[in-house]
Amino acid sequence: MVKTEEALRAFGLEENETKVYLALLDYGEATATQLSERTGLGRVHMYQITDKLIHRGAASSILKGGVKYFLASAPETLLKDLEQKEEDLRAILPELKKRQNTVNFETKAEVLRGKEGVNTVLKMILAEGKDYVMLGGGEQCCGEEFSLMMSIFVKRCEKEKLNGRLLEREEAKFFVGKNEEYRFIPKEFLSSTTLAIWGNKMAIFVWTKPYYMIIVENKEVARSNLSTFDYLWKSAKRPSGKDIILRRKF
Repeated sequence: MVKTEEALRAFGLEENETKVYLALLDYGEATATQLSERTGLGRVHMYQITDKLIHRGAASSILKGGVKYFLASAPETLLKDLEQKEEDLRAILPELKKRQNTVNFETKAEVLRGKEGVNTVLKMILAEGKDYVMLGGGEQCCGEEFSLMMSIFVKRCEKEKLNGRLLEREEAKFFVGKNEEYRFIPKEFLSSTTLAIWGNKMAIFVWTKPYYMIIVENKEVARSNLSTFDYLWKSAKRPSGKDIILRRKF
C-alpha cells in the first residue's frame, strides 16, 4: 500500500487526495461523511479535496435522493491524463529550447581599487584554475611597482600548470614566465588599459592612479572578447628566439 500511495503522490496527487481516491476505489461510491470516516479526514475539508480530484479528472459526483455521492474515475484515466500531459509538453518543447538558447546570462560586475585590487584579480585567476589571456599593459604589470607581484603570480601559474597568452607592443618592456606565450600587435590595437580574460570572467585594469580594476562575470561577454583576442592572436607577429630568451625571467 505504501508503494501505491507513493506512486500516486509522484503522479501529482497530494497526500489527502491520495487517501480519498483510494477510499473511493474501495467504496465504489461514497458520501463526504463516509469518506471522512474511512480516511480520518475532517468532513469540512472533504468537499475541497473531492473538488480537486474532480478537477484532476480522478473523480466525479452524482446526486441520489438529494445526497451527493462521489465516485473514483477508472485508474486508466490517470494514465491517459499523464500521457496527455507528456504529449502537451512535447508540443511546446521546441519553444522551451528556443527560449533557453536566447536567455540572457546574468552579469555580475565589481570594481576594485589600488594595488591590492590588482593582487585580488591575480588571486582570482589562480583560484579559478583556468588558462588566461591578457591584452596590453605589459609595461605597467611588469614595472617596478608591480614587478614582485607579477613574478609571484607567474611562478604560481607555472606550478599550477596554468598557461597564459599575451598580446603586446613589440617595443614594450615586459617579462614572461615559462608558462606564457606572447606575440606582438601594432600599438593601434592597444589602449592604456589591460584586458584579462579567464573562464567566464574578464577584468579591465585602468593604470591611472589610484588604479582601478573592473571585473565582469558573464559567459557570453567573456566568450565574445576571447574571440576577438583569438582573432588578433592568429595575425600577430611571433617573437624571435632571442627575444624570448631576453624576456623569460625565470
